[in-house]
Amino acid sequence: MNYEYMLPHLGERALLERMVDVVLTTKFLGFELRSPLVAASGPPTRDLDSIGQLVDAGIGAAITKTILLEPSTNPRPCMFRGERLFLNTERCSTLPLSTWIDEQLPGLAKLPIPIIASIGMTPEDVEALAKPVVDAGADMLELSIFTSYDDPSPMLEAIQRVKSTVSVPILVKLSCNVHDPVEFARRLKGAGADAISAIDALKAGLVVDPRTGRPAVLEQGFGRVSGEAIKSIALYHVAQLAHYVDLPIVGTGGVMTATDALEMLYCGAQAVGLCTSLIVEGPAHVRKINDELEKLLLEVGASSVADVRGRTLSFIDFTEDADERREYEKRVWEGTTRTAKISPEVCKRCDRCFQVCPYHAIERPGEAYNIVSDRCQGCGLCVSICPVSAIAFVGEEEE
Repeated sequence: MNYEYMLPHLGERALLERMVDVVLTTKFLGFELRSPLVAASGPPTRDLDSIGQLVDAGIGAAITKTILLEPSTNPRPCMFRGERLFLNTERCSTLPLSTWIDEQLPGLAKLPIPIIASIGMTPEDVEALAKPVVDAGADMLELSIFTSYDDPSPMLEAIQRVKSTVSVPILVKLSCNVHDPVEFARRLKGAGADAISAIDALKAGLVVDPRTGRPAVLEQGFGRVSGEAIKSIALYHVAQLAHYVDLPIVGTGGVMTATDALEMLYCGAQAVGLCTSLIVEGPAHVRKINDELEKLLLEVGASSVADVRGRTLSFIDFTEDADERREYEKRVWEGTTRTAKISPEVCKRCDRCFQVCPYHAIERPGEAYNIVSDRCQGCGLCVSICPVSAIAFVGEEEE
């Protein structure tokens, strides 16, 4: 769309806001979000003031810190920022239920975004919480349920209990630690779940100080893992759920940048959850991701979020065999034999491919590099590490 005609009438900031509204709006469970970015349940959504700052920065929706019948108490310390990862042992909301009902949720209901109240932790608890939380102002509910990872029964019971109590859309937070997340999510859908938040933080990780041998600064020494370290796992689960289960997904896990958000949309997410990035970068990071995501969408030829949703799925070879889906090595591979080729015009002769090739298929007679096709196994390592994209599979340069 050409926005130049707006320039005489709109300032630069107003023009940007108009462009963001046009490009980034998305539908989710009957609500229109001004941005696909959703503040996931966590420290940045602990109360009205915190969520208000995210609203000012342009968030599309917010999921509250998990509300309990009795408030939590956090360990101290409970957060640690490591190298491309984040560890935390923070518990659920520390605010009393009465504060949520009387003050927080009524105030949140006045904000110009949908509010998703996270409630937990047992089927009986969420049944008791659902109606008063919705009556106080929540537009949707997210169920955060204690369960042994391969037994969906508590989640199924929680969905059924809540569905009999309220009529608002129900999201269920899904861990990646289950043996078969696809079958798990199918059971949730069958019980009446309207959407899935995937994935929860990994449980658990440990960082050690090499100088002292002591764990990172957490009271219990280890904690849930989030941030950059889990993005590839989250993308995989979102793609699997988008293909096999067909429920709206809030894709969460390792989304630190606009590029990460775009990748979540590519994998089929309806909306994109942010948590760790908001903790370590602050509420203003929402505005930065929105601005950069808009530019990325335009660069890839998209005029809306819907234009890119699920684009990655057509490149994945999904199987309908449950055993092969659960363990891909059971699948007999009948793919194309491939070899790599180096483009001498692009190659900067950095020596990386020569150093790492596990099959010794790369030679360097003189200044040029050459791939010996008889040795090349088409493993893709050289293609993935080349800093200037000078290596491609033979016959696939155009792709």
